[in-house]
Amino acid sequence: MNWFLGTYSITIDEAGRFTVPAKIREVLEEEYGPKLVICAEDDYLMVFPRREWAENEKKQEHLNAFDDDDRKRLRKYYSRAAECKVQAGGKITIHSNLRELVGLQKEAVLVGMSKTFEIWSQDKWARNSG
Repeated sequence: MNWFLGTYSITIDEAGRFTVPAKIREVLEEEYGPKLVICAEDDYLMVFPRREWAENEKKQEHLNAFDDDDRKRLRKYYSRAAECKVQAGGKITIHSNLRELVGLQKEAVLVGMSKTFEIWSQDKWARNSG
């Protein structure tokens, strides 16, 4: 199996699109396909191939939607996520609400994390990567 590895500088255009680096795109094409889920964490976006997102959903099955703490956790998880897909030319569009949540601007950093990858603003990455 191929993994998402490495750190890449990316540029996000006004419409929220960026071109997936060739090594990352190769793993998506060979292992996963074009369907993705992007989820906002506090400082960055986590990008899951659809199959990996489904695995994470299985890990949430033990949570009780009628328990207030579990419900809050589930709400944060699902309300800050959006489906997307790799478009022609290897482009991904990040929804504006997700970009705003983590402070993404034009210059960003994509970080391979094995079965997922992250997208950070350059400033937050510089503060948190050391």
